[in-house]
Amino acid sequence: MQHPNPIIIDRLGFSWPDGGTVFDDVSTTFPHGSTGLMGPNGSGKSTLLRLVAGELRPTRGTIHTQAPPAYLAQDIVLDSHRSVASLMGITEKLAALHRILDNTSEDLARDMESVGDDWDLEERSAALLDGYLNTEVTASFLQRTVGTLSGGETMAVALAGMEVRGGGITLLDEPTNNLDRDARHRLYDMVERFSGTMLVSTHDKTLLGLVDSLAELRPVNVRALRAEKMEVVRFGDWGSREEVLGHERDSAARRLSDARRRLAVEKRQVREAETKIARRSRQGQKAAESMPKILANALRNKAEVSAAKNRGIMRSHEADARTELAEARNGLPVDLRIGIELPRTRVPAGRSVVELPVAEIGRGIVLEAGEPVEGDSVLGIKGPERVALLGGNGAGKTTLLRELETRSRVPVGFLRQRLSAGGGEDWAGLDDGMSMLENLRLAAPGAEPGLLREQLAAFHFRGARVDEPVSRLSGGERFRVALAMILLADPAPQLLLLDEPTNNLDMATVEQLLSALESFGGAMVVASHDEEFLAVLATDREWEMRRRSMSPDA
Repeated sequence: MQHPNPIIIDRLGFSWPDGGTVFDDVSTTFPHGSTGLMGPNGSGKSTLLRLVAGELRPTRGTIHTQAPPAYLAQDIVLDSHRSVASLMGITEKLAALHRILDNTSEDLARDMESVGDDWDLEERSAALLDGYLNTEVTASFLQRTVGTLSGGETMAVALAGMEVRGGGITLLDEPTNNLDRDARHRLYDMVERFSGTMLVSTHDKTLLGLVDSLAELRPVNVRALRAEKMEVVRFGDWGSREEVLGHERDSAARRLSDARRRLAVEKRQVREAETKIARRSRQGQKAAESMPKILANALRNKAEVSAAKNRGIMRSHEADARTELAEARNGLPVDLRIGIELPRTRVPAGRSVVELPVAEIGRGIVLEAGEPVEGDSVLGIKGPERVALLGGNGAGKTTLLRELETRSRVPVGFLRQRLSAGGGEDWAGLDDGMSMLENLRLAAPGAEPGLLREQLAAFHFRGARVDEPVSRLSGGERFRVALAMILLADPAPQLLLLDEPTNNLDMATVEQLLSALESFGGAMVVASHDEEFLAVLATDREWEMRRRSMSPDA
């Protein structure tokens, strides 16, 4: 009989060797079916998956799984010497199958048991890879190494392996990162028909809409500036989560409104009290002129003591109101808006921003409106056009963006893809040893520090925080600093190039990115597989890159 909760977590505690606590006394279960694991970057989603997978050991408490979990981590692209068959988890069974077919088995009974009913394993694996990679795959592809694949292809191979093996419990950590459109939809189909227990950490709204239930990691102390201890909050599905969050937002807004009103009342009472004290002081001084000095001094001292007492009471009430307002603000959801003015980024309609002869594009075929753009044609952008750059992994989108950067007739801002493999670029080339203010001054060397602090405040960095080293920031915070460096640069960018901007971003940061881009008045080219992001961004037209050689064995 199938257990209703194949994953049981009981009083889980986990701390890193440096003492940082991630989980403290967490108890929850994950039922049969698919569960989406949500939470901001750095909240502990990957840590929880590694704990369930057995890669990390709890500091205390227990995790019980009904079957050994199959775990797909984010960093699979780093093992470049691993074969495709190994990544799919079918190496041993494939070897046993070949020994039987080649009549070289030294333990036929064991090899037969290993193969079981999977006599068509090679053909099924190739067929699944064909679907995930959207190209014809032969059996020899199984012997290729991960180092010969792109990041998206590597993730697609790993997903195909999980599907061909089946299994009771599957753990996926950001599976849609680097996947192109076709591979994403293949993953969506896999999730919908999956019959076991799946726990998937993701920021992909489409994927979260397909799972049976949701679990969200939240800080135990919502008022902490840097929350460490996390708890698991459960929701039935995406709709129920939105309903609950709507009630929470309404309640938080009411608390904030009440706190603001109370502070206004207290401040008004302080002003009125000070006015009364000043009036009485003037009256007392006038009366003291006609009375003996010793009596006047005594009355004045008594009045000063009374005034100090009243001031203390009023100031205490005002301080309490300010504390209540601060708590109400801290109880609000993360501010999703980045309100900035970028007038110098505007480009007049009809002005040529960039032109690139198609013949000079090194890789791929460019399609516009479904038709090839080749020969003597020129790729061009005029005015504040927004272009979506589409295409499968490895088709040459990044290369085209770099060509556009080189050929641009206006200042360019390039938000580069943050790669997970070693040596990758980190969006805007942030210097970890410098503060966020110092990094921003590199982009706008002539700007006054006060102005830069004011601009960073729009990106939700205030006060002493702007002097913190970039190395201390979370992924989402680093992204906001990189975005500020690009949008606030001097000279201001009038062509913005975005290379997979939503990869590895949580939904709050994606919303912040979209709100910041609302103020951008120049041209924009966005390479992305994120259909929802492109739809909200409201691009004007599409360019599609296609490989000149479609065979993965090439």
